Parts: sequence; C-alpha cells; structure tokens
Amino acid sequence: MLDVLQLRIHLDVFDRLRLCQAVLRSDCHAAFTVTGMQSIWPLASWDETSLVEQINVRGWFPLLDQMTDEFLLWHPQGGCFFVHRDRVVYRVAESDSRGVLFMQLELDRPIVVVPRRPADSRRAYSQP
Repeated sequence: MLDVLQLRIHLDVFDRLRLCQAVLRSDCHAAFTVTGMQSIWPLASWDETSLVEQINVRGWFPLLDQMTDEFLLWHPQGGCFFVHRDRVVYRVAESDSRGVLFMQLELDRPIVVVPRRPADSRRAYSQP
C-alpha cells in the first residue's frame, strides 16, 4: 500500500499550475491528463482530444512534474488528475466525482508581522 504524499508549497507556485490550463474548471484549481511517462496534457479528458489541446506541458513546472510522477506510482496506466487547494486526486472514470486521494497539499502563505507601536510613556502616566 502506498502512503499519501504530503507536500507544502508556496501559493505563487501553486497558482502557476492554473496558467498552463487549456480549459479553466470551476470544480478544481487545475486538471491534467497523463498519457505516458513523458506526456501531460493541460486538461482532463477521457475522450479523444483535438491536436490543439494535446500540448505536452511536461517540464513546464517542477511541481506539476512531481505531481505527475506521484500519480503514475498510484495509477501507472495514466489518466486524469485534479488539483484542489488541499489535495490532488485522480478519477478512474469521468463519472467518479470523489476521486482517489494521492497527495495532500498545504499552502505556505507568507506571514506579515506588524511591529507594535511603542507606547508614549508621558501620555500613559499623565493625569487629565
């Protein structure tokens, strides 16, 4: 049995996945079709796709390549996988709405620290 990979990524790296999408989806952040070890198409498709949609995005983003490699460990014959803000799942069939979890994501958001304003000691102890 394989363990689910847990990955912490920066928000800007995560958002780059959406840049290479052929079709934007409302149900997930990004979706891809893997047709072999070296082929990643920038959409989810179980049917024949046009030549225009068969753009190979392997090598565009290291994060996408890592997701694809992990997906192929779980589902060696390829297929479609879907990236959400907190997880990546694959579907065996188009009608499979839940999918199988193979990667958990945690977005590493930058924290802004606002320095405390020094108190004015004269004002704090003065009588009105």
